[in-house]
Amino acid sequence: MKSFWNQTSLAFLFLLTHCLFSASIRAEDVVQKSGEAKEQVSAPVDFKSIAEKNREAIVSVAFLGREGEELGMGTGFVVDHTGLIATNRHVIGEARPIRVTFLDGQQYTVESIYASDETSDLALLKLNSEELANRKIVALKLGNRAEQGDDVAAIGHPRGYKNSLVTGIVSGTQEINGIDLIQVSMPIDHGNSGGPLLNRAGEVVGIITYKSAETVNVGFAMPVEGLKSILESPNPITLSRWTTIGRLNSEKWQELFGATWSQRAGQILVSGSGKGFGGRSLCLWHEAPLDNQKFELQVSVKLNDEAGAAGLVFQADRQDRHYGFYPSAGNLRLSRFDGADVFSWHVLQEISSPAYKPGDWNRLKVSIDQSNIRCYCNDELVIDLEEHPVGKKSNAVGLAKFRDTKASFRGFELAEELSNSQLTEDIQNQLDLLVEELKTEELISQQSIQKLQTFPLESRDYLNQMAADLEQRAAEIRRLNRRVHDSIIRLQIEEELKRKQPRIAQLALLLARYDNPELDVETYLIQIDELADEIKNMSVDQKLNEVEFREVMDRYLFEENGFHGSRTNYYHKSNSYLNEVIDDREGLPISLSVLYLALAEKLELDIRGIGLPGHFIVRQYVNDEPDMMVDVFDRGRILGLVDVMTRVELQSNTAWNDAYLEPQSSRDILIRMIRNLQGIAERQESVEDLLRYLNLLVAIDPSNQIEHRYIRSLVAIRQRERSLAEEDLIWLEDHGRPVLNDRQLNELTRFAEQWLGLKDLKKTSQEQNSQ
Repeated sequence: MKSFWNQTSLAFLFLLTHCLFSASIRAEDVVQKSGEAKEQVSAPVDFKSIAEKNREAIVSVAFLGREGEELGMGTGFVVDHTGLIATNRHVIGEARPIRVTFLDGQQYTVESIYASDETSDLALLKLNSEELANRKIVALKLGNRAEQGDDVAAIGHPRGYKNSLVTGIVSGTQEINGIDLIQVSMPIDHGNSGGPLLNRAGEVVGIITYKSAETVNVGFAMPVEGLKSILESPNPITLSRWTTIGRLNSEKWQELFGATWSQRAGQILVSGSGKGFGGRSLCLWHEAPLDNQKFELQVSVKLNDEAGAAGLVFQADRQDRHYGFYPSAGNLRLSRFDGADVFSWHVLQEISSPAYKPGDWNRLKVSIDQSNIRCYCNDELVIDLEEHPVGKKSNAVGLAKFRDTKASFRGFELAEELSNSQLTEDIQNQLDLLVEELKTEELISQQSIQKLQTFPLESRDYLNQMAADLEQRAAEIRRLNRRVHDSIIRLQIEEELKRKQPRIAQLALLLARYDNPELDVETYLIQIDELADEIKNMSVDQKLNEVEFREVMDRYLFEENGFHGSRTNYYHKSNSYLNEVIDDREGLPISLSVLYLALAEKLELDIRGIGLPGHFIVRQYVNDEPDMMVDVFDRGRILGLVDVMTRVELQSNTAWNDAYLEPQSSRDILIRMIRNLQGIAERQESVEDLLRYLNLLVAIDPSNQIEHRYIRSLVAIRQRERSLAEEDLIWLEDHGRPVLNDRQLNELTRFAEQWLGLKDLKKTSQEQNSQ
C-alpha cells in the first residue's frame, strides 16, 4: 500500500507539472561501485613522445573470411602483460576468426574472447600465452574519466596507415544508444575504431568508437570506465564458441563469395563486400524447388543505403551462374549472371517503379514457369519477361548482395505457389473509409494553382494550418496502427496465460515483440530448442543426477558461451528482451533467469524462479524439495540462505521474510518484466511507452487493478485519450474504494473535466450498472 501511494502522489505531480513521473525505476537493483580517486601523475610530456614510448602496445585487429581473407580491420591495444587486447566489439565482427598483428608484423592466435559487451561496444581478446612467452609486452595504463577541454590523442590504423597519431581536445559528451560517449574534436577515420584515447600522462581515458557521420574532425570514444567494468567481470568465450554467435545454420544456408552473413531477431543480415565481381556475395537455400520449371520465392528486404543492391537469386548453379531480382540505386533490376566477370553479366530489365518504397521494407517475389519470369514488388507485377530457365543443374535459390551494401532480409519463402499478401478489396474499402478525410486527388496541379491565385494572401496561412492538421491526423493513424499491434500481442499473451502451464519463453518473446513488431518469435523458440539439444549432447551416455545435469547446463551457458549479467548499461531496454539476451549473451537477472528456466523446462529439470526484492534468482528442486539457489546474473554462482538474506537486507533495505523464497508463476515473472520496462519508460520520460505498458498490466495483472488503472487514467488524461480515461474513471468510481477516498476520486474527476471536458461520470457509471 505504501508503494502504491508513493506512485500515485508522484502521478499527481506529473499531471500538475505536465511532465512524467519521477518515480524510482522498478528494475532490479545493482550495486554502484564508487569511482576511483584520481591518481597523482607525473609531469605531462608531449604526445609524440607518448606515441613513441607506447607504439608496441598498439596492434591491428582483423576478422577473417572462411578462406582466411581479411574482411574488416581496426585497432586494439594491450592492457596487461598476460596478453589481453582491448578493442571495439564491432571490430571483431560476428562468427569469424580473428587475427591480431603487432607493430613488427608478428601475428598471434586469439585464444578466447575474454570479455565482450554489445551495449558499450567493447571487447577483450586473450592471446595464446605460450606464443607470447618470448615477447616483451608493452601495456598501456588505464586512467580516469576525461574532462571537457582536456588535450587528448588517438593512435590507430586509419585506412591501414599503421600507428597514425592524431591530437585534439575533449569537446563534451554525447549520448548515443543510451551511453554517454566522450566527444572529441580530432580527425577520426575507419581503422581508428578500437584504438586508445590518451591523455597527456599517456593514460587511456577512452576507446575510439565512432566517427561523426555529419561533421568532419569529430569523433566519439567509450569512457575508460566501461573497459574497467568488463575487466573486473569477464565472460570468457572460447574462439570455437565465438565463431558460432549469430552464424547462419550451415544445414540450411550456403554462403558463397565472402561478405558477412549473420542472423539476429529473426532477420538475416549482410554487410561487407563479397569477392565476386561488383562485390557480389550469395547465400543459397539448402533446398531446391521440387519442380524446377515452376515455382515461386519471395523475401522482404531493406537496404541500409539506397545506393546499394540486394535481393533474390534463382536458377543458381552454386557457382557463378544465376539470375537476380533486386533493388539497385532506387530502381528494380532483373539480371542474369553467366560467369565470374563483368562481361558475363546481363541486365535483362531495369525499371523505376512507384511500388518500391525507398528506405523501407520491400517484399520481392519471383514467379517462374517454363517460359516466363515474373517479378513482383510489394505484390505489384513490375517485370514480365519471356526467358527460358537455364536447366536442372542450376536450380538453387536464395539471397544476394552487391557492392558494399548493408541489408536486412526477413520472411524468405519457397513454394510451388505462394499466397498473395494483398489486402482483400473489402478490407481496403473499410480502411479507406477510416482515413477518407486524408484521401484526395492530386493537389499540386496547374488547375489548383490557378484557382488559388484568386484567393487572398491570407489563404496561405489557412493551407499551412490544413497541412498541420493532416500531419497530426497521420501521426494519430500511425499510433492507431501501433495500438492495433499491441492489442494483437496482448491477446496472444492472454491466450498463453490461459494454458495450464504457460511457457515462460513464449511469454517473454511475446513481450519483446510487443515493443519490436519485426521480431520473429518462432525463430527464437527454435534457437532455444537448439541450445537445449547442445546441452543434452554434452552429457550423452553419462549417468547424471539432476544436480549434475544442471551443472552441465551451467558450464555450457557461463563457461563456454559467456552468458553474463549486464555491466555497463544495466537499464538498457535490450537487457529486458529475451531475443537480445540470446543474441548478446547478457541481460538483467530476470531475463537471464527466464532463459535458464526455459532451457530447464526443455531438459526436464525442476528449476523455479525466485523473485527477491531488487533481484531475481532461480532455485533447483529435487524430488519436489527446494535445493540449490543459483544467481544466473552472476554466471551461475551458487547462493546459500545467508547470502540471499544478506543481499535482501543490505541492498533493498528490507527485512527478511521467508515468503521471498516462494517460487513465482509465469504470470508473476512476466508482470515483473513489464514493470521493469515501465520503470525504464518513466526514467526516459516516454509517455507513450508508459501508457502501452500500463495497458498490458491492466490486461494481465488482476491483483493490482486499482493501482494500474489509477496511474493509467492520469497518463490517459495527459495524452488526451478520452475514451481510455473515461473507462478507467468509471471503473475506479465503481471499484476504487476503499483504497481511494471520495476526495481523491473527486480530484481525479475534476482533472478529467478540466483537461478533456469529461462530465457526468458518476451518472454514466450508475447507468452502466443498472443495465
